[in-house]
Amino acid sequence: MDREALIFLHIPKTAGTTLNRIIEWQYSPLAIFTMDPYRIRATAERLKRLPEGRRRRLRVVRGHLFYGIHEFLPQGATYITMLREPVARFLSSYYFILRRPLHPLHRKLKRERLGVEDYLRLIPHRHNLQCRLIAGVKDTATGDERLLDIAKENLRKSFSVVGICERFEESLILIAETFGWEVPFYENQKVSKSRPMIEPKLCDLIREYNRLDDELYEFGKQLFEQSLCKKEDVVREGLTILRAVPRPGILKGSCQSSMRAGRFLLNKIVSAI
Repeated sequence: MDREALIFLHIPKTAGTTLNRIIEWQYSPLAIFTMDPYRIRATAERLKRLPEGRRRRLRVVRGHLFYGIHEFLPQGATYITMLREPVARFLSSYYFILRRPLHPLHRKLKRERLGVEDYLRLIPHRHNLQCRLIAGVKDTATGDERLLDIAKENLRKSFSVVGICERFEESLILIAETFGWEVPFYENQKVSKSRPMIEPKLCDLIREYNRLDDELYEFGKQLFEQSLCKKEDVVREGLTILRAVPRPGILKGSCQSSMRAGRFLLNKIVSAI
């Protein structure tokens, strides 16, 4: 019988990089298709054109993708994702761009000295991004309530685990228990150490522009809490084990780092050809 594939719908700035490093320890890099349209042109369209036999052998499809990619996996698929409080996610995105000279918007933000509010008005197509990705709707003309209803229904029917970024460890244990993962020692990736304080009025403005994401986040938290209640004992035990995993020594850590880099690179190459 075909083994159902796992689709990780990676919403930007929701601890997805950390989760991706953990995913890479669970599956062969040859069985993962990573969406990366900018660096290696591994797009949804490329995935759709792959021979059916190769698509059927995939265990994981992951990346910044819209809901709906499961339709092209003949073995069937289930989704996971991580949601994040919309204001925190938006601010994380803004400061991430400021730290990344190679980001397409970095020069514009720096050259024109665009602040958070300027950035908010610069990217109307990115408002309510969590809702749009999970609804699978690229058309920004779709009505607000309809978009939210679609996203909620997709979370209910197609996502095995809806994680919450602010409660990453509990989310990770839920995912690991659902898919039979063994979680190694890990470190949070791409985490900003500090960030300037933002005026409350500006936070309110961000929340207003991302009202649908705010409602979806609250809905996702309800689903998350329901999952925790059903697996309370398992999650408690898993957290105890996870927090007891020792940090590897210098030699072992160096070997693991090299192995991670090799698996990551191999997967990128496989996804590109």
